[in-house]
Amino acid sequence: VIDISLEGKLLVGAFVAATIAYFTGSPWIAVLCAIGASVLVALIHGFACITHRGNQVVSGLAINILAAGVTVIVAIALFRQGGQTPILDRGDRFSPMEFWFVETLDPIPMLGAVYREFISGHNPITYLALLVVPASAFLLYRTRFGLRLRAVGEVPAAVDTAGVSVTWLRYRAVLL
Repeated sequence: VIDISLEGKLLVGAFVAATIAYFTGSPWIAVLCAIGASVLVALIHGFACITHRGNQVVSGLAINILAAGVTVIVAIALFRQGGQTPILDRGDRFSPMEFWFVETLDPIPMLGAVYREFISGHNPITYLALLVVPASAFLLYRTRFGLRLRAVGEVPAAVDTAGVSVTWLRYRAVLL
């Protein structure tokens, strides 16, 4: 499945995260709700393309257009700020994580700046994303599931011959 709808999923996820963080004050709940909203949009795209064998580009473009319109309309209805979410308070956002020894390494000419700017001082989602990349590579290239998932895109008949549901794996690919 070509993921043309990625922009729509990002927009819906960002809108849901900002809205939930504004109302609950918890960035973690906001992230979980944003993931759920993005998964829902991905399932809509998968339903159109996999179950009904629709055109992936048309479905993805429709989701992008729908997301761009619906988020603005809902934002106007909820916040009355011209389609924008309100500015979040500092407590409603993820705070940067300062690692140990920042003050100790800061006076060292190159090392201090590199440690402060590149290694330390990012929010937890940044560090989580850095861990997800090698985990995804391991999942796709070192596991049976990854082999089947890649085969569904290349040679679906081979996966079907092995007795694995091509439709089920394609839905799982949409979710990833």
